[in-house]
Amino acid sequence: MRGGALAHRPLIGLVNVVAVLLAIVACTPPAPAAGGTAAAQQPTRPVEFVISTAPGGGSDIYARFMQGVMEKNKLAPQPVTPVNKEGGAGAVAFQYVFEKKGDMHYIMITLNSFFTTLIVQKLPFQAADFTPIANLALDPFYLWVNEESPWKTAGDFIKAAKETELTVAGTGSKQEDEILFLRIQELGATKAFKYVPQSGGGTVASALAGGQVQATVNNPSEGLPFYTVSPRKLRPLCAFTPTRPADGAFKDLATCKEQGLDISDYYVMRAVMGPPGLNAGQTKFWVDLFKSVYDSAEWKDFVVKNNLDPDFRSGDEFKKFVMDYDKLHRDIATKNGWLQ
Repeated sequence: MRGGALAHRPLIGLVNVVAVLLAIVACTPPAPAAGGTAAAQQPTRPVEFVISTAPGGGSDIYARFMQGVMEKNKLAPQPVTPVNKEGGAGAVAFQYVFEKKGDMHYIMITLNSFFTTLIVQKLPFQAADFTPIANLALDPFYLWVNEESPWKTAGDFIKAAKETELTVAGTGSKQEDEILFLRIQELGATKAFKYVPQSGGGTVASALAGGQVQATVNNPSEGLPFYTVSPRKLRPLCAFTPTRPADGAFKDLATCKEQGLDISDYYVMRAVMGPPGLNAGQTKFWVDLFKSVYDSAEWKDFVVKNNLDPDFRSGDEFKKFVMDYDKLHRDIATKNGWLQ
């Protein structure tokens, strides 16, 4: 679908809103674990860790990595199995978990489509209906091109996009990738992008590596396998972050702001939600477990490798974060005419 079909100046007014939200996240101390003094209630049978996107995307990578940390460190008393339930821009997974009311044997990795899909598709439930467990990180976006692309900077990309309609890809439609391309279009005064939705970040990166599209805004973890392979398939032009990566495979990658594309305030949340109606003891078990994942050496290494902003949130602070992000994406949907 094409971003150009949307109203002019759709997202510039949201820059300050997003910046304020991220400032709140950065400056507010983490809240105590949900459940207060309630005793943790353990699962009594195997657990499904539901993933709303296809294999190879960011959510899939994160859920499977977290599960590996749990298994290696024996954090869970029952097996935790990642299960992909892609479809409907996440709606299939959201509906599936929503129907497991009060059952702690189902948890779900979430990203920003957790808000956009519920809002745009007008599903009979909202983000606030689920049980918030924890946020573990904020995941940045990079501007990616094929290794054979002649573009070396964001400036080169913007210049080309002003001259011709470029084909780009992202996860789903009316989700975070399309939101970011709309901002690029507006700020760069480019022609409308021809936006091609994919089932997940892995297929997005594969489409770029195969030359089917000309650019993506994949997260670092999604592009990394194509960047480190020999011969290299993908190349990031810049990072949509306030500062350059300090470590890892992308160390010292230029920011997009340095290259004239001033966007550094929009991230994907990497969080875990439970079905509606989990009690305090059930919630406490999962909060404590994911805090152990967050504190592990494996997670700390993963954060560096994938240029993540580590950010553990649980309890009331995470609930507020969810409500803030829900409002942000509701504003985005409204400004773009996505609510019919």
